[in-house]
This record gives sequence, C-alpha cells and structure tokens, in this order.
Amino acid sequence: MHPRRSTTLSEQHAVTIPHILVESTIFIAYPGRSYSYTHIVHHYGILLQETQIASEPMPSSPPQAISTEPMFTMHFNTYIQSQLRCLAPQLANMPLTPVTVDIGDAATIIDNYRPDVAFFTADASPNRCPGDLKVSWKWETGYRTSQVPAERKEYMQVLSQVNYYMKQHHARYRYVLSDIELVPIKRVDENGNLLVAQAIPWEAKGPECVTVLLGLWYLGMLSAANYDWQLL
Repeated sequence: MHPRRSTTLSEQHAVTIPHILVESTIFIAYPGRSYSYTHIVHHYGILLQETQIASEPMPSSPPQAISTEPMFTMHFNTYIQSQLRCLAPQLANMPLTPVTVDIGDAATIIDNYRPDVAFFTADASPNRCPGDLKVSWKWETGYRTSQVPAERKEYMQVLSQVNYYMKQHHARYRYVLSDIELVPIKRVDENGNLLVAQAIPWEAKGPECVTVLLGLWYLGMLSAANYDWQLL
C-alpha cells in the first residue's frame, strides 16, 4: 500500500483560488436555486422520517479531547460513518446511483493523492464527493478573515487542496469537516472559483435546522445524482 501523501500539496500542484463566494444557506446546487433545510425536507422528508437510527449509548466517562487528525478520523469512523450508511438501502428505490461512504482509499486513487473520506459507488468509482477531516486548531472558517497572515494563508491552502482533489475526480462538491464545524464547498467552474457555504456548527440542532449529520447526508445525496455530481 502506498503511503498517504502529505495534506499540503507540493508547489507544482498548488491551485490558485481566484474567487471565493460565501453563501448563507447550505449551498447552491444550481444557479439561482438555493438548497436549504426546506428544500431537503421537501424532497427527502419522508425518507428521513421513515429511517430509524439507533442512538449511541452515553459514555460513562467524559470523552477524550480530540487533539490530532488521526483521533478525529477514528471518531468519524465510529460515530458518523455508520449513521450515514443507515440511509443507503433506501437509495435503491430512488432515481439515484447507490453510493457508500468510507475512507478515501476506498475510491479510485489518482497519483497517490488520497482524500480522507469518499462517497463512491461499489465498483471502485471516482470519489464523487471528497471529504477532508481537520482539527480546529489547524484550520477553521474564521481563518478567512484572520488578522494573522499565516492563518489566512492556511485557509487558502486548504481550499487549494480541496479544489485540487475535486478537479482530480471531476467532482462538483466537497466538504471540510472539523471537530467544530462542517463546511460544504461547491466547485463553480474549472478556473478555481469556489462557492463556500456558511459553516454548520456541531451545536446546530432544533426544528428547521441543518445539522452536521443532515448536511453530510445531503452531500451524499448530491453525490448520488448522476446529473449533478460531476463538473467536466
């Protein structure tokens, strides 16, 4: 097995991001058409209501603080991946390509670059929606307007990495997930322009609220749509 390449792209693979649009809703899937909680429930409300997900038992001791990306990856695999997979069987009854979620290595590997997470079909397909896992002390959306130049540079570096992975797999959607927030991202064109959604905090909950899990699930649904997941 080839080792995972560094998450920092080499100089020759760095991608300039000429324009970043920050959207107030989860993201825009088509020009002029907002996709929000209302849209998700309108199209998938019955499916979501009919699917039961067993609650996780409360730990008997305080959870260990997440201090490294491998620790966060382990938590993702344990608590999030299984819940996203609970909805997979219902896709067979809808006009969508069934996809699954797993570590990035499970999808097609291009030039030995491996995103952290993949939405893909069972036949080792391209990564239809690459996911990047970060710890918040290394990257967060607040870095975009930080007064610290190194933090602003890191914000752009991660978006450069995101854009590069999307271009490799011809994917339209991607996301960055950290221990504090989910940031859905849409590739607008081949020129490096990105639409970055407003971050969804882990604390988000309540009626008519897009939670982290719902946002991830909806990204998976977009990756299952043959008419929309690619940008060639």
